[in-house]
Amino acid sequence: MVRKLRYHERKLLKKVDFINWSTNSVKETAIMRKYHINRQDYTKYNKLCHEIWQLCDRISRLSPDDTFRNGCSQQLIEKLYSNGLIKTKRLKKCNSVNVKSFCRRRLAVYMIQSAMFSGPLSTAVKYVKHGHVRVGPNVVTDPAFLVTRTHEDFISWTESFKTKIDTYNEIRDDYKD
Repeated sequence: MVRKLRYHERKLLKKVDFINWSTNSVKETAIMRKYHINRQDYTKYNKLCHEIWQLCDRISRLSPDDTFRNGCSQQLIEKLYSNGLIKTKRLKKCNSVNVKSFCRRRLAVYMIQSAMFSGPLSTAVKYVKHGHVRVGPNVVTDPAFLVTRTHEDFISWTESFKTKIDTYNEIRDDYKD
């Protein structure tokens, strides 16, 4: 039998939402600040990581001579490698996929890593949101866009923004073909 709550206890518990309880771990908060992501993206990446780990664990439990295991592991490794989440094509590396792996493949973060932009990450996110970056022929306005290995070479500024950058750096050429 539970006793009835006193007045001050009820007053304190009014402010606490037990239905939408969120656990703010230090690690989670640090990753969200470092990569400028929101909680929804963090939870999506975290769920994807857990699914990858579970799939890798199930595949590794199969016998090494099984053709099904070899086919599935090859597909999983190829998918993770082509998305840039692992650096070498090994099944053991699939267990090392974490939220940071996904965050490092976001467009704004990749722009800074590839030395396309040398400012703070928050400014790179703003440039992506304002539509100053394109991947191939398409202008990307979503900073959560994940850059795959095939997209790496096709990231560039939009033409109007590129002329502004060249004018600022005093390397703009007035002659156009």
